[in-house]
Amino acid sequence: MPPDTPKWGAAWKRAVAEHYNHTVMLSLHGSSIAQKQNYLDLDPTYKDAWGQPLLRMTFDFPPNDLKMAAYVTSKGVEIGKAMGAKQVAGNPRKGPYTTQQYQTTHNTGGTVMGNDPSTSVVNRYLQSWDVPNLFVIGASNFPQNASWNPTGTVGALTYWAIDAMKNKYLKHPDKLVHA
Repeated sequence: MPPDTPKWGAAWKRAVAEHYNHTVMLSLHGSSIAQKQNYLDLDPTYKDAWGQPLLRMTFDFPPNDLKMAAYVTSKGVEIGKAMGAKQVAGNPRKGPYTTQQYQTTHNTGGTVMGNDPSTSVVNRYLQSWDVPNLFVIGASNFPQNASWNPTGTVGALTYWAIDAMKNKYLKHPDKLVHA
């Protein structure tokens, strides 16, 4: 919908009817490289039903992420205009990061995969270096999101880890990789 479209009501319905099948959205993505000031820890205040601390995420967009968002958005606006659009609106990402609105950020990290237990949490099979019967599946295995949606890579790594569990770990329940 155009930026001035009401969020609900009769005017919103009219705008949907008018613009349906006549609108295109360009969605631009970039990466957000791991930063020391962005981290996960255990929350000192909030606890789960068993009294265990919840995971807390401390994150905000570094200045370069915001500059990148402004740059790629301006390029997207140029592309929209070159396509002959009647109306083009650009809305670059702005800080601070908030969970109050959907931002398609695909946050990753927290249980990084690697070859060295001193610098990673899981090995190449997504098996914990410290607890051999613990496998961690998900985008938390990446140090940062390289771009776009990581679901395909998560799916591929899931199949890889399940194959290792089935064909290696269950036959010999121990560490699959020794550092």
